[in-house]
Amino acid sequence: IEVNVAAAEPTLLPPGAPVLSTRAVAGKPPTPTPIFAAEVERIVLNPPWNVPGSIAANELLPRGEAYLAANHYSFIGGRLVQAPGPGSALGVVKFDFNSPYGVYLHDTPAKAGFAREERYLSHGCMRLQKPRELAYALLAPQGMTPAQVEALIARRATLVVPLAAKLPVIVVYRTVSVAPDGRVQFHRDPYGWDAKLAAALRR
Repeated sequence: IEVNVAAAEPTLLPPGAPVLSTRAVAGKPPTPTPIFAAEVERIVLNPPWNVPGSIAANELLPRGEAYLAANHYSFIGGRLVQAPGPGSALGVVKFDFNSPYGVYLHDTPAKAGFAREERYLSHGCMRLQKPRELAYALLAPQGMTPAQVEALIARRATLVVPLAAKLPVIVVYRTVSVAPDGRVQFHRDPYGWDAKLAAALRR
């Protein structure tokens, strides 16, 4: 899986032509999505959200107990956790990998962001427009059909499905790319990294 943060577009790239290209929501300029390489090791269906401390303190706890209860938040082991379900911030599918940044690919109930051209709205994680389709593609080699995946999601219980073969995920930042038909595509520079690179080259 290659994710171009500048374009906010993830692509599944097996040998040969891409099989799935979609839109994503990436990190806001104050909380940019990091650039890294890792391996997807497991898919979590109906994941709970272990809220980072900064988000809990600055954004959620000030809204009060009624808001937390209505949105299925509770404290577990001293940490704020949102229960799994279609209204969870992680949606119903999460793609888990080990990285030092604590970010991952996941579903979201907030679908409106995918219609925007500038999709830099998250705290660093990458929200996927088509998480179910990606899950179908990754689990098909293990003999799981889309209907079976949907049946597991419908149970609304958290289930961790290890991948038989780990899949590389590479997060890059390219403001220029080449479309499958050979056209050059120019993307925004939301984090201003091109300007920093140009200044360094001038020096």
